[in-house]
Amino acid sequence: MRLSPVRAAFRVRAHVAERQALAAIDAVPLHDHDIEIDGRGTVRTSTFDLSLGRRSIGTPISLDALAGDAMAVLDWLGMKPDPMGDSGVVNGPISDDMIARVETWQRAIERWRPSPPLIASAHVAASWRSHAPLGRSDLAASLLIGDRWGPGRWNGSHGGLIALGLDTQKSEWRMARDAALERLWLDAIRDAAQMLLDLELRLRGFAARARHFLDSRRRAGRLGDVLHLAMLRPYVTSAMVARHLQLTSAGAIKLLTIAAEAGLLIERTGQASYRHYAIPVAAPPGVPRDGRNPLDRSEPSIWQDDSVPWDWPG
Repeated sequence: MRLSPVRAAFRVRAHVAERQALAAIDAVPLHDHDIEIDGRGTVRTSTFDLSLGRRSIGTPISLDALAGDAMAVLDWLGMKPDPMGDSGVVNGPISDDMIARVETWQRAIERWRPSPPLIASAHVAASWRSHAPLGRSDLAASLLIGDRWGPGRWNGSHGGLIALGLDTQKSEWRMARDAALERLWLDAIRDAAQMLLDLELRLRGFAARARHFLDSRRRAGRLGDVLHLAMLRPYVTSAMVARHLQLTSAGAIKLLTIAAEAGLLIERTGQASYRHYAIPVAAPPGVPRDGRNPLDRSEPSIWQDDSVPWDWPG
């Protein structure tokens, strides 16, 4: 995706999709208003996010630590000896019994270390579910760990790729073993990768439509910047636009209204005030409903990049 003209928006939206998919499996839905994206395109969540993956997604841990350091694993999963010692930790204290169970799991997965990573990751995750060291959220933890052992070795996953690809409406993947487990696991990786590729194509299609509209206007002004900002977030408001683009509130509202009337933004609230706008690009189907500075000119703008075809299907 390094050569994609919509790579900045894709990175953010893929990260958000993986977070939301993992939170859904943890039975703690992550809503759009809990997503926080800073000026560098870094995805974080609010203090109202109680999911296990809040701290772990996008946070590195070495394979050696995963397989041999119980405290490092628990720390990576957001557990702390003192639950009051870190306001960002929501997953509870570490007990001696918890450490012992993680060490037992680490001994059990040692035999999978020489195996192909994608195959081994399925069994590493299943072993975590069997041992259930945390006593809560072990299902989500197993997917985080399996993802890190497999696709997370490369740049294709933030930690929730497998969660995104699993069919959460069915439960056989939770109890599957041996060849059946491997088949379901590899299918999930393939399906999630296809979902993200489809997302990238939809973002390209939107960018092409937006560029065509901007080129058709005599004076586009800051409208392109507004649309670029909207691509990098689940939704935007006039306050967001005014703050990030240093516009007046009236100016931000006017630009959002123009984009909405052109069909490039969708107003989601139906209210006369406190409106939220989003681009008409659906999240991957596995995501339940509810980075960089977006204006950094070191990355070519999609509006000046000739690699975005005008006739891309949108």
